Formats: sequence, structure tokens, C-alpha cells
Amino acid sequence: MLNNSSFFKIVLVLLILVRSVDYTAQEVYKFTPPTTPYATSYKNIDKNAYNKKVLDFIAASHPIYLDNSTISFDENHIKTQLNSFDTTYPLTINYYTRNYIKTYAQENKIAYGSRLYNYFSVEIEQSIANNNLPKAFRFIPLVASGFNPLSNNTKGGIGFWQLNYLPAIKYGLTVNKYIDERKDFEKSTKAATQYLKDIYPIYNDWELTLAAYSCGIVTVNKALLRTNGTTFWDIYPYLPSETRDIVPALTAMVYCFNEAGNNHFLLSQSPTINDTVYINRKLQFKAIEKVINVKSKDLTFLNPIVNGIVFPENYMAIFPKETCEKFTEFEDSIYYYQDSILLKPKPTTPAVVIPKDGEPFIYTVRSGDVLGVIASRYNVRVSQIQDWNNINGTRINVGQKLTIYGPKKTKTKPSVIKSQKTDAKISNSQPTKPEKQTTENKPQAGNNNSSKTKEYTNYTVKSGDSLWIIAKKYSGVSSQNIMDFNAIGENLTVGQVLKIPKN
Repeated sequence: MLNNSSFFKIVLVLLILVRSVDYTAQEVYKFTPPTTPYATSYKNIDKNAYNKKVLDFIAASHPIYLDNSTISFDENHIKTQLNSFDTTYPLTINYYTRNYIKTYAQENKIAYGSRLYNYFSVEIEQSIANNNLPKAFRFIPLVASGFNPLSNNTKGGIGFWQLNYLPAIKYGLTVNKYIDERKDFEKSTKAATQYLKDIYPIYNDWELTLAAYSCGIVTVNKALLRTNGTTFWDIYPYLPSETRDIVPALTAMVYCFNEAGNNHFLLSQSPTINDTVYINRKLQFKAIEKVINVKSKDLTFLNPIVNGIVFPENYMAIFPKETCEKFTEFEDSIYYYQDSILLKPKPTTPAVVIPKDGEPFIYTVRSGDVLGVIASRYNVRVSQIQDWNNINGTRINVGQKLTIYGPKKTKTKPSVIKSQKTDAKISNSQPTKPEKQTTENKPQAGNNNSSKTKEYTNYTVKSGDSLWIIAKKYSGVSSQNIMDFNAIGENLTVGQVLKIPKN
């Protein structure tokens, strides 16, 4: 019978044997699609908003042909192809490499990857050559992020090249709460390739260099000391599972791209013609969209380095070229809309209360009435009428009874409310005159875009209009006045008729 000492010795020997497994020849379990960022980024390469916009533009003139039938899984063929591709980088073939080859081939998206690579290739290949890096490294952003600037690897890596914060700062990128230049392709490419060049002399091994780039130099050094290893595959099991697979994933992508990607190599161009606009102080995308109709999603696409939907101060923003002059023309209005509408302080007290000195009366809704007109007639707010009558929206019906609180009237003698039936039976008495109310004025007939009445002016919304632009046409009228008077929100539709209150 084994004693405790013998038992623990046997366990220790088994652990050593397990740790010494040759990961370059491991064939232990069946193919299982990996779930690392290097698999998910590729899987979503045609689904994220940024890539879809680029791919849609390219596909408009060059339809994407998807075909992975040319990718062979024969091991001898794989080795031959990789050996002929890049002799400076050790493209190792093992279980993990083949696992990623199968994953990339089954997703059948090499065509998307090759077109995105072609879109960014000039900057990549120039930086790779300038820093004497293996040409296999040109596919790092395809593997790491799928060319999605908004991606992250859950370990601090962000942007096209999945750079971590400290290397990004070291190589001159700005990263703060307003902007992150790791999402700028040109700047991040220069920083990443310089970083890879500086790592290599530490190890004189390109696989370890790539591992240190992804997992961190300190992490790789600790693993080497712990195992007395000398190669990437010696320390593979000791590296973070989220980031260590960049090495086999890159080898797999080199092979798949070399097999099928070149069939889709097409010369592309910028999806939009752009220009720059200087933003002197913080500006919300929404203010630009509301005043000059430049969509927030377009600003996000053109300015991926901006964190959130607010331009920071002293920032050179990228706009669609045809909108730059319009921004300059309406710049003051855009800032005024932001300051007076979007950044308007919210009330700290309830906005709607029943007046203490108010006297309720019943108003019967007539044909053509809207809450804005009724509120203006009795000098109250739409929200007050909604609150007094428990109305959630703005819809009212002809004949509906609304309670409205007006100022109390001075009473000279008691008054008795009598029904019409009782009044009809009273003879030789002066009929009581009904309280004089302001009657609604109907707009004059005509085909003009605007027709005037005594209380308001009709305006028909045209293409390119916004509430702010319409309000500027009328003295003393604001966007909020128009919204309250018509009981509407900020969105407009072409052909919509608005009632503009008169002062």
C-alpha cells in the first residue's frame, strides 16, 4: 500500500508530464470552435456597424463573392503553403492552428476580410516595411479586431490593433474620457508596429514577440521563468486564455487568406468624401443632427475615436464634405440649440399644479381643436391640461369634456346654475348670457405654404426643416413654443402642418 509520501510523489510526476506535453503536436480532443476575441471578431466582421458601412459601399460596385471551397485542410498542403508565404515568421502547424483554420473556413467570410484588408492595406504595408516586421504581421488587425475600431479583447486591448493603455500612451496616442486614438487607424498602426519592433530584441523570437504584444511583456517573462521555457509553445498553457491564441489565430489567417483571400483583392476607395470642421467647444451630435440634419450615426462612423456622442473642445471633426458649409452657416444656431434646449436645466419643482386661486370650468372639445390651441386660448400649458384631466398623450375627441382652471371671477351676487330644461319653463325673464369665450379662428383658404389667422399661423414643413430653423422665421417664437402649441415632440415630417403662435 502506498503511503502519503509515495502518493504525492506520483501525483507530482504526473503533473510534470502533463505540463511537458508538446503543444505543437497535441491531438487530444475533437474540433471545437474557439470563443476567444480572435474568433468572435472574425465571426462578426460583416455585422458590426462600422464594417457594414465600409463593406456596403464596396459591394455597391463590386459584389462580394463568397467561396471557401478552395481552402484545403490537408496538413501537407497547409505546411507547403505556409512555408512559401513567409520564411521570417515560424508559422507553426498544430492542433490549435488547425482549429482556427477550420473556424475561419466554416464562417466563410474570407471575402469580407480580404476587402477590409485591401481598404486599409496601404498604411499597414508601409508601416510593416518601415519597421522590418514579418509580412505575416500585416494580418494582426484582421485577426485581433476584424478591422472594427470599437472592438475590445476584455483585457484592456482596444481598437484596430487591440493596443493596451500603457503601450498606447508610450507611443504617443491620446487616450482619455473624450477620445481614444487607438481607434484611429493611421495613428494606431504606427504605434503598434513600432511597439512590435521594440519588443523583438527582448526575445529574438517572433512568436514570443507577438505573445508579449497581446498578453504583456511582464506576463510572458513570468511564464518563461516559471517553466524555464524558451518558446511560445513552452509557455502557452501559462498565458491568459483570452489573449494567447493570437499566435495560432494569426497563422490560420495567413493560410486562409493566402488560399482564398487573394481572389477577392479589389482596389477600393473611401466610402464617403469627407472634410474637417474645427469644434471650439464641446458639442453634442444631437444638436448637429437637429439643426442641419447630419445623422449622429454618420458622425460616429467618421469619428470613431470620439468616446460617446459629444465632440470635445478644440477637436478637428470629420464631416461629410457637403455638410461643412452648412455647419459653418448655422454654427451659432447649433450651439444655441444645444445650450437652450439640450442643456436646459430641468425644473426642480413640480411643473404642473392646480392653482390655489384658480376656478375650474368645463370646456367641450370642438372640431379642429388640439391641446396646444386650447392651452394658448386660456393662457395655460398643455402639460397642465393633461394633468388636470389625466391625459397621457395629446389625443382628444370632439365632445370630450376638459376641466380647465382659470382665474376666479369677482361675484357681485349669488348665481344659480340651472339646467336648460328648467330655463325653458321660465317666462318673462331675461336669459342669462353665456360667458364670453374666445372662439377658434379657422385659417383662410388658400394654397400658400403659410396662412395667417388671428391666433396662429399655419406652416407646412419642407425638406430640410427643423424646429429651430422654422422658429427663426417668426419673431419671438422658440422651438419649445411650437412644440407646446402643437402638442408634439421634436421629430417632424415633410408636409406636416404646424400652427405657429402669434405674439
